[in-house]
Parts: sequence; structure tokens; C-alpha cells
Amino acid sequence: MLKKFLMLPVCCLVLLALSLPAQAKEMKFAHFSIDVPADCKVQEKDGTVTVTASKDAFFSIALFTKSEAKNLSDKDFAAKLSQQLKGTPPEPSEDGGWTFTVTNNRVLMNVDVVGDNDYLIMFMSDASDKEWPASLQTAYDSVTGNDDKIDTFLKKTLFPE
Repeated sequence: MLKKFLMLPVCCLVLLALSLPAQAKEMKFAHFSIDVPADCKVQEKDGTVTVTASKDAFFSIALFTKSEAKNLSDKDFAAKLSQQLKGTPPEPSEDGGWTFTVTNNRVLMNVDVVGDNDYLIMFMSDASDKEWPASLQTAYDSVTGNDDKIDTFLKKTLFPE
């Protein structure tokens, strides 16, 4: 009888643990880190990190030092990338960078490129009008630079006030 009585609290704890949201896993990359929830997938290729919640809910981010970007301006980098991806011609964006669209596997994507004297960032995301799943938004909100200078640049470009 005592054994059955002790099993009840253990079962309750297991059920409680299963009902809690999955913990995010911090993933570190060359210049930044992201807390990635369990229901998102992450892929890194050639310095570009893509976090995906579904086929049409994702973002990709790449951050390069100016030397890593072969000292290209953000305008020239956007033009080169747009040509490689067969996108629209880059246009000036509201944040002082450059923006263009590209379609890949029937998914329309927005691409933004912003640079300063030290860094250049490329950010790509789905162009759907749907709201991102909470897990993907959590991952995006967690993007943090690996040092104060990069973190300041990321906050200025990704999270303008």
C-alpha cells in the first residue's frame, strides 16, 4: 500500500515535467549565440545560421567582420548576394541598409543587409504575412553578440527602438 501511495507523487512530477515547455538550447556560433527551442531546427552553412519552425516560418542570419566580407560595403554585398540568389535588385531600406526579395522553393523571402565600419549582417526571413510561432520568435529575441561590440551592433540592427 505504501508503495502505491509513494508512486502518486512521482507520477504527478513526471506529468508536470512533461507539460512544461521544452527548454531552449544555447547554440554558439562565430560571432553570436541563439537560444533555440526544442521545436525549432538549426542549420549552419558557410557562416549563415538558419532557424526553422516550419517550411514558411524561419529566419537566417549571418554576421561578418568587414574583412570576412572582403571589405564590401553593405550595398555591394547586397548586390552580390541578390545576384547569387537570383533576387530582385537591392533597394535602400528604412534602417539605412539594403533590402531585396528572393523566391526559393516557392517561398518568398525578404533579405536585409546592414553594415557599419566593423561588421556586416545579412538577415533573411519568410515574407508571409503570418505571425511567427512563439518558439521562432523566442529564438529571434535571444540573438546575442559574443562580445559587447557585436552585441551593440546586433541590437541596433535587429532590435531598433
